[in-house]
Amino acid sequence: DALQAIFLAHYEKHIADFSRPYPGLIAQLDRLQADGHRLAVCTNKLEAYARLLLDELGLTHRFAAITGGDSFAFKKPDRRHLEETIRLAGSGPAIMVGDSRTDVDTARNAGIPVIGVSFGYTDVPMKDLRPDVLIEHFDELAGAIARID
Repeated sequence: DALQAIFLAHYEKHIADFSRPYPGLIAQLDRLQADGHRLAVCTNKLEAYARLLLDELGLTHRFAAITGGDSFAFKKPDRRHLEETIRLAGSGPAIMVGDSRTDVDTARNAGIPVIGVSFGYTDVPMKDLRPDVLIEHFDELAGAIARID
């Protein structure tokens, strides 16, 4: 417990030291918002740290909802985590964009299409997880969403 407290204090102080949005992300967020899409973050990171990171990156204002692994009594891949995030964002049709097996499994558990990104946190190549659409760069995101719609 003592070591975890030390780690979390360090993590909080340095959360965005080396973190940057992936290339193309900001332009895609701008485009999606201009097209009227509501955006949300559904992560297993503790909610306070997810919000802190997004604050540090200047991105928090873009999201209608931000939920973390401690936001509910359940977390991804439990479908309810994603369903509650969508509800908090205002409901409606949804698509999950993710970079891990957990994201793909969560979307499938919720019956929601998933766009997998080939970059990010995964120990298994995203193509092997068979998302509905696979993208190699965020520049492809709006086109991938159009293919699912």
